[in-house]
Amino acid sequence: MEHSQSIVFVQFFSLIALSCALAWTLLAHLLRIAPKASWCFAATNVCTFIGLLLYTQRTEAINYLYWFVADMTILLGFALVRWGCQHLFKQPLTYRFDLILLATTALLMLLVPPSLTYAVYLVIVMSITAATFITLTGIDNFRAVKKHLPLYYATLLNIPFFTIGLLFIIRAMALLFSPDQLANISAADKLNSSLVMWSYIILLLLTNLVLFGNALTRLVFKVARLANKDQLTGLWNRHALLDKLEQVDALWQRNGLAYTLMVLDLDHFKLINDSYGHLAGDKVLKQTAEVLQQTLRKVDFICRYGGEEFLVILPSTNTDEAQIVAEKVQDRINDLSIIWQKNTINITLSTGYATCKTHLTIEQLLQLADDAMYLAKSKGRNTICSMDSIVESIAASSIEQS
Repeated sequence: MEHSQSIVFVQFFSLIALSCALAWTLLAHLLRIAPKASWCFAATNVCTFIGLLLYTQRTEAINYLYWFVADMTILLGFALVRWGCQHLFKQPLTYRFDLILLATTALLMLLVPPSLTYAVYLVIVMSITAATFITLTGIDNFRAVKKHLPLYYATLLNIPFFTIGLLFIIRAMALLFSPDQLANISAADKLNSSLVMWSYIILLLLTNLVLFGNALTRLVFKVARLANKDQLTGLWNRHALLDKLEQVDALWQRNGLAYTLMVLDLDHFKLINDSYGHLAGDKVLKQTAEVLQQTLRKVDFICRYGGEEFLVILPSTNTDEAQIVAEKVQDRINDLSIIWQKNTINITLSTGYATCKTHLTIEQLLQLADDAMYLAKSKGRNTICSMDSIVESIAASSIEQS
């Protein structure tokens, strides 16, 4: 009876593992959804499937394939979960640390003959390593997700990882103090416990559900990000501008941290398109965007404001500081030469900027920065003008008329 129950369990588990592996393969190969992460998750299910099949062949005899290789295959699956999640959320990969952990675990396991006699020791070592991988995966995910979600939801999303890690620690502690419970809480002696069988099924299902949830979360983040990004330059678009402006303005209203808006327009851009074609114009836009990203701070918000216009929000920046920033950008752009079909294209910018004032709304500040940019164009291009320049220009015009 126990043997037939074991066979049914293995068949059911194999069906789940291989179905999940196939689903992740389809996501990676056909749909191209997070392919590197999806391949890792597909490999995780294959490793789990192979490891469990090897578990079913265990006897009291010493056998490296059914004991050592089986345990290391399962642990490799846990490492693949971590690497997949790191790929998914664009985090630094921890191959070196994880491989050292796997190698250390392998050495600890090889200290004793792989057999039922030393099963308690082997299961404890395996459980501690598994708990380490799963817990570190949860920490990685939490750090990634909390950048996009409130702390409560980021914690809730990663509770399954921490729960699984805790269960492995509990298993290790239980075996440490009650080694006689080995048959009831591990697969050390084939699969002779209903608790063990169901725990493996639940573990497999829960892990894949969490991973599918992570993939869906990442996909939602990516779609939302693309909706706010300019497809050509990779900069923020006008759709994202107002939200960011409201945040910076609210910070100024609350803490008195002045900010400046800077509008930059490529000079003679229509002439570049007419002379060299729109592909050349696209290259000019992309190179300009790269220079802006390299020159400005990470806290500065760079937006493609129009066809050849860029807008930059400079937090914690007053008028004098904005002038220095504008000159720095101008110098970097003037040094830029773009080679297009053996032709050299030199580009310049007309720049206007306006710093927040208590009596100005966001819309008025935007208009002043735009007006300052047009004033820079009227003064011969490749020029920088501030909102104060507008006042001076109006005053000069009034004197001339009088």
